[in-house]
Amino acid sequence: MSKILITGANGFIGSFLVEEALKQGHEVFAGVRSTSNLKSLNNYRIQTLILDLSNPEKLRQKWYVLSQYFSKFDYVIHNAGATQAINSDNFELVNNQYTQNLLQSLVDANFMPKKFILMSSLAALGPGDPKTLAPIELEQTPQPITAYGRSKFKVEQYLSKQNDVPYLIFRPTAVYGPREKDFLTLFKAINRHLEPYISSPKQLLSFIYVKDLARLVIQSCSSDIANRSFIVSDGQTYTCKELSEITKKVLNKWTIPLVLPEIIVKAIAHFTESFAKMMNKTSVLNHDKFKELTSLNWSCNSKETQIAFNYTPEYKLGKGIEETINWYKQNNCL
Repeated sequence: MSKILITGANGFIGSFLVEEALKQGHEVFAGVRSTSNLKSLNNYRIQTLILDLSNPEKLRQKWYVLSQYFSKFDYVIHNAGATQAINSDNFELVNNQYTQNLLQSLVDANFMPKKFILMSSLAALGPGDPKTLAPIELEQTPQPITAYGRSKFKVEQYLSKQNDVPYLIFRPTAVYGPREKDFLTLFKAINRHLEPYISSPKQLLSFIYVKDLARLVIQSCSSDIANRSFIVSDGQTYTCKELSEITKKVLNKWTIPLVLPEIIVKAIAHFTESFAKMMNKTSVLNHDKFKELTSLNWSCNSKETQIAFNYTPEYKLGKGIEETINWYKQNNCL
């Protein structure tokens, strides 16, 4: 039975990684913060490790203690990170420096696994060309447009230069599924008969259902593939209009299209971000989020991923949204 450490195990994606790892027969160590809410992990037979990624010495001590019981983890999936932050320095600290701390501590303690898997993001590459609308390709020059994307790209660069670390980097597009909150905002709007658009209804989007992502990542652990990066999507491209139409069909709702002028949304984003900073809090709608929401092309090419791992996503958008909405209804969120 292989031993897998999953950092950020209590989060949206992390909890599904835990579930899939157990399903595939691995022994799971859930890496969490001392302040983490572990409700999503309550029903799983796992071992919980409190990790302070800000403190390399404490991490080294943790590995030294564990080495008294077993030689090392077989695989480490580094899923912990920040998707929201008060400022760009926080993204740099959590997504880049903390990852470096984790890696260096494993090396120093001679506790490096057979494979280190980094959960990155399509944001590290940035959106596709808005004129040609060609899909985002793995080989294209990364041009991240947000502080989050830049922090992810920076840590990817660091990892790829570590000669003694066998790694995989996954760049999933927009991930959705039960317990995810961003899509819930859209679902609630459509449930109230509103169909909001910020960018063009023809904006190109791509998605991956969280269960498909988790299955791929856990499956990749035991593969012979290493030292490569991969884009992850369900293999399809959707327009913003198609996303709304699928959601309306699942919810069985009629809607009134509501086109929000970009200049107004940009002003709101500026205000909410400024106010949040004054309160020392993060803002869901901010300048970077505005840039992501108004980029015309988030289509991507994930064929190489499917070929390399002999992997076929089970969920297209309609099936995934239906399962997600059913979960929200069962949990009184919709």
